[in-house]
Amino acid sequence: MNALPEDARWQACLSAYQLDRFRMGELSAAEYGNVEAHLEGCPRCRAAIACLVREEGAFRALATPLRRPRRAVGPALAVGAAAAVCLLALWPSSGVRSKGPAVSVGMYVQHGQSVRRALPGEVVAPGDSVRFTYSSRSPATLAVLGLDGAGVATVYFPAGPETVPVPAAENAPLPLATQLDSVVGEEKVVALFCEQPHALEPVREALQASPGEPHLPGCTLATLHFTKRAP
Repeated sequence: MNALPEDARWQACLSAYQLDRFRMGELSAAEYGNVEAHLEGCPRCRAAIACLVREEGAFRALATPLRRPRRAVGPALAVGAAAAVCLLALWPSSGVRSKGPAVSVGMYVQHGQSVRRALPGEVVAPGDSVRFTYSSRSPATLAVLGLDGAGVATVYFPAGPETVPVPAAENAPLPLATQLDSVVGEEKVVALFCEQPHALEPVREALQASPGEPHLPGCTLATLHFTKRAP
């Protein structure tokens, strides 16, 4: 996947964690007053907190359990997932349309209260949460699978048995985030962009049985890799 420059990150002055504590009433009186005063003069932070509220609600409504100990993010982690979406919304627009590949897959990582866009060779830790994005020049049906360091394949997205329709988009976040399990090592992520709905269990089995990428008629694949290391 394409790396982003270091400044293509959270663009609000205040962190997502600080803004969320503000709206939940968890700050001291002095801290609350400082944030409130800052928000009065900062449209970017006002937009960020509004986005956090909107996206956290949408994320909680959409999140469903996955098929293995990697699990959909619950209320305690929803802030980070919302921040990933809001990070996308707050990037400055370049006004230039991407000339990259026809399809691609990207990833955001939440480590503690920090949310970042994954770069090539990204290193994550057990317990981190990940959320994938996709880019496609044409409408397609989509699924995202992973092959972990123990050679076990799983479906990250969707929760159902087959690829699901998605519109053409660029860097669009998928609705499920996942908290990573304790298996360490290099993981390969495979995104399937198919012309028609495609059953996922045979694809998962093929990915687990062979180290190569599955060959599916009518589908285009995009991949990324990350390494999971214990702290």
